[in-house]
Amino acid sequence: MKKFIILFIIAVLMLTACGNKDEDSVALVASQIGEADKMSKKDNKELSLSMRTASTLNPLLNEEETVDSILKIMFEPLIGIDSTYKPSPSIAESWYYTEEGTLLTIKLKDGLKWHDGSSITADDVIYSLGVIKSSSENSVYKACAENVASFGKADDLTVNVKFNNAYVGNVYSMSFPVIPSSYYSSGGEVDFAPMGSGPYKFESYTAAKELRLTAADNSFTQKPAIENIIVSITTDSDTDIYTFSQRITDTVIADETMLGKFDFDDGSKKYSYIDNYYDFLGFNFGKEVFNDKNVRKAIACTVPVESIIEAVYLSNAAAAPTPLNPDSFLNSNEVEPYQYDLTQARKLLDDAGYLLKEGSGIREKQLENGMQTLSFSLLVNKENEERCQAAVKIAEELNSIGFSINVEKVDYETYLSRLEAMDFDMFLGGFELSIVPDFGFMFESGGSLNYTGYSNEKTDELINVYRNSITENEMKENMKNLQMQVGEELPCIGITFRKAALFTDERITGDIVPIQFNAYNGIEKWVIN
Repeated sequence: MKKFIILFIIAVLMLTACGNKDEDSVALVASQIGEADKMSKKDNKELSLSMRTASTLNPLLNEEETVDSILKIMFEPLIGIDSTYKPSPSIAESWYYTEEGTLLTIKLKDGLKWHDGSSITADDVIYSLGVIKSSSENSVYKACAENVASFGKADDLTVNVKFNNAYVGNVYSMSFPVIPSSYYSSGGEVDFAPMGSGPYKFESYTAAKELRLTAADNSFTQKPAIENIIVSITTDSDTDIYTFSQRITDTVIADETMLGKFDFDDGSKKYSYIDNYYDFLGFNFGKEVFNDKNVRKAIACTVPVESIIEAVYLSNAAAAPTPLNPDSFLNSNEVEPYQYDLTQARKLLDDAGYLLKEGSGIREKQLENGMQTLSFSLLVNKENEERCQAAVKIAEELNSIGFSINVEKVDYETYLSRLEAMDFDMFLGGFELSIVPDFGFMFESGGSLNYTGYSNEKTDELINVYRNSITENEMKENMKNLQMQVGEELPCIGITFRKAALFTDERITGDIVPIQFNAYNGIEKWVIN
């Protein structure tokens, strides 16, 4: 089971295969869902979704990502995150920091109601934080409380949260769903009978079969246009794809590695969004040659990003000069990515003193400790087909300007151990980034996933300044400075952020705007024709 990565779990190294499962797996899907006939959708006004088996329908104790996606339909967060990754009002109306950024005061909206008509108050927020604190390590929102030192209410609509230290991500950690204290502390049978505040409310649950929801008169949004939702319990992502392709369900969420499994063009619609999967080319800074900025700049001018996006990711990706999602409100227009330019790349190598050796076609330079040739290996994990294809393209381009690059494809375990031991020249890697924009894990001296050994005092300083931002303006200015430093220093060569997509049946219309952390965003505005 894949744990949902959020907030202070800054990033996860993406080393596993992407979409290269055994061919037999899809063939087995039909038997997994039985021999049920296809549903006739023409006159059916119920929306059909899917999720995995749930161990609980309490959103704060749940450990399963697809279940969390469905529970978002029933529960509103304390603080929302919009499509630009900006904290936004939800149950909270406003918030501000005091005590040098360690105390967050949160004001709740007045008049908000639970599905049973009772009022949402500060007691519910306090109770919810307590549940998160005591939840298992694998619960979806466990990380939200990791930097929380204490919490309490100032009045019925005001909550104070004290953090262990000032950090730009503290406000993002308040994006957890709030649950009603009186209902969940009652001791009744509540694990599989959730009560929330969102556009849909619980109707019934049949274990291993389905969850049924119905439109709610709620205090957040309009009453949904679609009256009923049936959520089928499925076994895996292949089953999700199969049931959608057979028009048994109305939606499927697919990343770029899954899109080729079935042809969804007939009778379906696609709504793409940029995901938080970041791919990049990394250097071993323990090797003298990569400490030469002109060499790194030459490589940046040689990486065919647009060609990789088109040919490898089939246009299901976006260019990414830094590890900041292109959709983020923090993105600065002043950061210029390096353009593919082999003439400029050759000039940069000439300026760095790496000249073509007569008769070999490989550049070399005399250093203090001997002759350095631009002959390197490019490490990649062989299970990831897309990354292997990108590595071959990059190697071909680098070889054309005087490098000699050998693509070294190894298994996952070997790949990981060699990164940890810095036993490589260059590597293609990727991270699943958090909602919280933070480059420190990757670029800070001694960062938790700084496999390259990169270290720069100015970069460290700018990371620290950004992390201590409190206001939105500070965040923007400090992130701009950090992005510009990364763009100039090139501690890695950013390649892409991948795209994912929500596919829907053609009969589903309305305002459909999925976002990276909530594919069913705005579901109350969907319509069945």
